Amino acid sequence: MKFNLFVIVPLLLLALTACGSAAGSTPEALPTIALEGSNDSPAAVSSARGVTASGVVMPAQEAKMAFALGGIVETVNIKVGDNVRAGDLLVELDNTSIKLELAQAERNLREMTSPAAVAAASQVVANARKELEDAQKKAESLSYRRASDTVIDNTQAEIDLAKQALARASDAYRLVQRLPDGDPKKAAALLAMTNAQLRLNSLIARYNYLTGTPTDTDAALIQARLETAQAAYQEAQWYLSALNGEPVPAEATGAKLAALQSARDAIAAIQQRLDATRLLAPIDGIVTRVAVTVGEYAVPAQALVFISDVEHLQVETTDLSERDVVKVEVGQSASVFVEALNETITGRVILISPVSSTLGGDVVYKTTIELDRPFPAGLRAGMTVDVTFEQ
Repeated sequence: MKFNLFVIVPLLLLALTACGSAAGSTPEALPTIALEGSNDSPAAVSSARGVTASGVVMPAQEAKMAFALGGIVETVNIKVGDNVRAGDLLVELDNTSIKLELAQAERNLREMTSPAAVAAASQVVANARKELEDAQKKAESLSYRRASDTVIDNTQAEIDLAKQALARASDAYRLVQRLPDGDPKKAAALLAMTNAQLRLNSLIARYNYLTGTPTDTDAALIQARLETAQAAYQEAQWYLSALNGEPVPAEATGAKLAALQSARDAIAAIQQRLDATRLLAPIDGIVTRVAVTVGEYAVPAQALVFISDVEHLQVETTDLSERDVVKVEVGQSASVFVEALNETITGRVILISPVSSTLGGDVVYKTTIELDRPFPAGLRAGMTVDVTFEQ
């Protein structure tokens, strides 16, 4: 027998309604079942113990190294899995020409700072000091009298006596001046008068010097000599100090000092270029990747060696939401459950990212947890964990 479907369905609905009415009570609502994986569930949830979040085990430090300048790789001293210490030479480019340039610059500097050069600079300082002392004495004479009153009075007395001697000699010459030239008496009298005049002139000049003052031109020349001597002495001292490796002030000047500094700067610049041809390990860790071989051209800024510090592991959360991050603070204790090991490790929060990211439309904040040692055997970077922040 065939039944019409459109007739059966209404009959069933009427039967269910009649049963409900016969009970004489209000119908009860059916329970709502939350399906697993619903979009309404939060990324991280609060539990009775505290906030929880998912995370990943990460190395405390990671380094990616590249050359600033390109070149041909000469040596590769590491391979994947090697343990390295900070400062170890990992990769080196061909730098033969730079080494030769550095050696030449170092030879030039050794010549400039040799014992003979230091001795010569010491002699220059001594000569400059003597010149300065002489110039200072000359300059000091501008402020003091050239002689005492006694010396000046004595000179004046000598002038008076010289005038008297000249007068007597002149009188004696007048008595014989009519004699013919060549007469011995006349010649002797003329000589005596001339000597008396010269003696008087010399005493007058001395008296004028002792009692007079230099002209403005003389004073300017003396001052200029003093300033030149001071500058020369100071520059000689600075240069000698620099040769001896002693510190000199930033304002130090001098042609020799400038040449010495230029030689040292040249070495520093060449050394910097040489250092740029070497990749040194910046941290202790394990080499996780080597992307270069000997003879290959290293492209500038391309990461060639990767190092991870797997001795110091930490956890970074991946889904700590904006609603829960306010309940977490630096220094807070945390429990970390490692799913792969089925073990729990304790730790503490050391960093909360100041900026957010998004995960499936949720706003989340990466939070870093430092793990307490010792670590369980088998713990590795990249393992997933569940983090509970203790309240």
